[in-house]
Amino acid sequence: MRVLHVTMHETLYIAGNIVFGYVPDKLVLDRVDFHVDSGELVGLIGPNGAGKSTLLKLLAGLHTPRSGEIRFEGRPIREYSPRQLARRVAYLPQEDEIHYPFTVGEVVMLGRWPHSGGAFFDSPRDRLAASRAMDRVGVSEWAGRVVTELSGGERARVMLAKAVATEPACLLLDEPAAELDLKYRTEAYLLLRSLADEGIGVVVVAHDMGAVSRWSDRLTLLSGGRVVADGPPAEVVAESVLERAYGIGVKVIADGKDRAVFARGGEEK
Repeated sequence: MRVLHVTMHETLYIAGNIVFGYVPDKLVLDRVDFHVDSGELVGLIGPNGAGKSTLLKLLAGLHTPRSGEIRFEGRPIREYSPRQLARRVAYLPQEDEIHYPFTVGEVVMLGRWPHSGGAFFDSPRDRLAASRAMDRVGVSEWAGRVVTELSGGERARVMLAKAVATEPACLLLDEPAAELDLKYRTEAYLLLRSLADEGIGVVVVAHDMGAVSRWSDRLTLLSGGRVVADGPPAEVVAESVLERAYGIGVKVIADGKDRAVFARGGEEK
């Protein structure tokens, strides 16, 4: 008899009617609703200035919305201390840089800091988690190298390993593959897909719509601080939808799950 294994997905984040701005008279996000479930890879796409990175920072607890509420695992995130949230959520910003001559192994071990009860976080469990993260991202052979001597793409892979080492329930990643070449970009998305398949919620901000739509379960398209589309990649990466969001003519070429998006130069919408 065949036994079916059913994975139950639980809601991790629910953001409802979020309003936020950095200055009093200008909104970056205007009545935004967003959610992500365990085992789901969600791509956040949209034009520059649409509010994608800001939404990620709000989910990470770095900013507080002017109105609306963000809940994580059923609780308002304002009820979490920074360390409590960091144990469950790993946030990787675009500008995550290391300017000191730490080794790769030391940088990846920093991902274990939220789980420490004090200044030291090199327990056997911490070392095992860091080692596994380096293996999964493919940077184990660099463990003794100084991170400031790596290329931009190599550093990006190390920072991804640091986020994975946290062993979070949810990963929030802002352009994690932007500096990676074609091979390593594909490997990065394969890793994120496998993490989602293991039950982790993954949210990725990306401008590369072809790559993120290939591996995502769902896409959320922001434009002008509002959600203009949310759904399966085939529905969101559609010419009419993208033209409204970007204000330019768009051509989409689809081949199964693979999509290439081109701007029609000079054809404003």
